[in-house]
Amino acid sequence: MDNQVFYRKWRPFDFDNIVGQNHITSTLKKAILSKRIAHAYLFTGPRGVGKTSTARILAKALNSQINDDGNPIIESEISQAIDEGRYLDLVEIDAASNRRIDDVRELLDSVQIQPTLGKYKIYIIDEVHMLTPEAFNALLKTLEEPPPNIVFILATTDSHKIPDTIKSRCQRFDFRRISDDDVIDRLIEICDSENIETEQEVLEIIARISWGSLRDAESLLEQLHISYGGNNQEIKEEQAREFLGLGDFEICLNLAFCIINKKSSEALKIINLEYNKGTNLNSIYQGLLETLRNSLLIKAGILEQENLEKYSDEFRSSISKISLEKILEILTIFSKIKIDESEKLLNFEIAIIESIIDKKTVYENKIPPLKIDMKREQPDVQNKILPKDIIEEKDNNSSEIKVNNFRKEKSGDEIKWDDVIYQTRRTKNKQFNVSALLRNVETPIVTDNKIKLKFKSNAIKKHFMDEMEDPRSKNALKLAINKSYGSELDLQISSPKEENNQIDDAQQKETSTSIKKALSMGAKIINNEKSEDINE
Repeated sequence: MDNQVFYRKWRPFDFDNIVGQNHITSTLKKAILSKRIAHAYLFTGPRGVGKTSTARILAKALNSQINDDGNPIIESEISQAIDEGRYLDLVEIDAASNRRIDDVRELLDSVQIQPTLGKYKIYIIDEVHMLTPEAFNALLKTLEEPPPNIVFILATTDSHKIPDTIKSRCQRFDFRRISDDDVIDRLIEICDSENIETEQEVLEIIARISWGSLRDAESLLEQLHISYGGNNQEIKEEQAREFLGLGDFEICLNLAFCIINKKSSEALKIINLEYNKGTNLNSIYQGLLETLRNSLLIKAGILEQENLEKYSDEFRSSISKISLEKILEILTIFSKIKIDESEKLLNFEIAIIESIIDKKTVYENKIPPLKIDMKREQPDVQNKILPKDIIEEKDNNSSEIKVNNFRKEKSGDEIKWDDVIYQTRRTKNKQFNVSALLRNVETPIVTDNKIKLKFKSNAIKKHFMDEMEDPRSKNALKLAINKSYGSELDLQISSPKEENNQIDDAQQKETSTSIKKALSMGAKIINNEKSEDINE
């Protein structure tokens, strides 16, 4: 078992261990408890989000013993037989390699045989969209008139390729892309169990690269552990970027800055210098795409605060001066180039120039055709419109490239608070991960031996208070604050709504004091109607 790859070793064995699909697992558990079992299910969604694992857990729940919550008892003999692949009443086929009508007919012949060991005979057909039209027609007949105690579970990543006649006879469950926070939480759990030391940024990069596929994320973590995590060594962000082909953050950031600010000469020098150094241009390309995508999110105002802090005020100011359409145009140009060909440097250079050139200017300044009349008059040279220079190059006698560091320098308070978040990255004793909650707190400042935690929303604050009810989580946070700030501090918890209420109370108190002072000077109250709070 120990020599299994991570995504198989950490495959969930009951519904509660399925990550990010509570809307599906809760429904299936209720159906099992109420004994409302369908004869056919359709599981659809992106790869690596738990479709096949959920199908096997459902097979265990239908045939083995279950607890009061509807989960299969994983220690039972039937559950262990299904996990080990030796349960006769569970048949799994891959439609990608068994897609012909003869394969489906052979499968359907065995459907008439009733289950021998359990209550239900389960057929899991993975990648069902790969079946031929003839095979779908053969399957349709069985789904229309299913034998008793037979359950079909169809899994696919492309539900639109399945005939409507098949989909209409199945209970459909749409699996969602797993959020980055859920992926990070599972990776932290794996790191704790496997004694893997990583920087927090490494797990964030893995979650972002995997695009919601937990299986891909687990595989990437295992590869990084094999490459850099031997002898309990910590996996660094630079190592992860190099391994995943993302390129150096500073180089990609400077290149994006030059492109956005139309500094073609500096951009070309950066890419040529990296090429001459032997840098893999594909890694620079991938890192540039990531930076341009984040620039698009910055312009749209939807980039998360923790990722936004990586970029300096100068870089964000450049983003504010460029239109959303132009960023999209630049991103589109670079997404279409091919870096793996022999002319990869030339392709990169062409893309840089195309992304900087203002095409409208080019069209507007083309030389208009000369009109020749019958009199053959000489064209007016003074009125001839000449094209403007498209790209302005500045003289630069230095052969070295001055690469500015656009990463924002963090203050002392930010560094201390980041350390607290890092120390609590594996603290989760009740329900919520403390580090994930603390990432939604404005950087606190210590005053009068007190540290005030202002959460972004009341919901996040409530989750935090619920987690702090567990003494283990509370003590872990206190220890982290003591270690980072060097002294024991009292916690003050607040949210934006409470801050506004405090301001309103202060203003009301100040107004009341002013009225009393005016009355003492002989003033009279003409109209004392109370204004309505628009927040009520």
